Amino acid sequence: MAEAPFDAIVLGAGSIGTPTALALAEAGARVLVLDAKKSVGQGSNKAAIGGVRATHSDPSKIRLCRRSIEIFSTWREARGDDIEWSTGGYVFPAYRPEDETALRGLLAVQRAQGLAIDWLDAPALLDVVPDLRRDDLRGGTFSPEDGHCSPLLALHALFEHAVRAGAQFRFEEPATAVEVDAGRVVAVHTSRDALRPLQDPPLPPLDRDLLHLARGPR
Repeated sequence: MAEAPFDAIVLGAGSIGTPTALALAEAGARVLVLDAKKSVGQGSNKAAIGGVRATHSDPSKIRLCRRSIEIFSTWREARGDDIEWSTGGYVFPAYRPEDETALRGLLAVQRAQGLAIDWLDAPALLDVVPDLRRDDLRGGTFSPEDGHCSPLLALHALFEHAVRAGAQFRFEEPATAVEVDAGRVVAVHTSRDALRPLQDPPLPPLDRDLLHLARGPR
């Protein structure tokens, strides 16, 4: 088995694997992406509605999604592609006392992570979303910076920029086996080839495991 000229091998060319490949390639890594489908985004991404929100309860997820919003909301200005970004905000309505208590209880955590979010009483919330069911509405949280983009356009833009940055994609070539030695990935077998990533990548910050699993649920 010859050593493949790649620092990182990414399994899956969807909404996780493709931006991972872009980030690695723009950092200078030699990247290979393997996918069983015929093109990017043919798995879970095809069923996505395109919502991009940072309104979560876990601090790490809030930070990660705020960064996603920053990237997608400025993509056209930074990269030139129209991915149909629209900032519309996100609402969690409360119809029961326990829902109101839970949502209000999250505000301190969410705001500590930089999330722009407020509790709105029922009349104010109806000003934002007039078609909410009015019966028993107690109010809700509103995050005005959350938004929406086209999953198809966004992923293809990520793919095109990853290719320009030097990432290689092999479609209709699924990974069939992964060799692990002493807890580290040492080879990736595909339907056509056996690949051993470079064991001494030139980029010290990279994870030395050299394999990113982005295939989604199976």
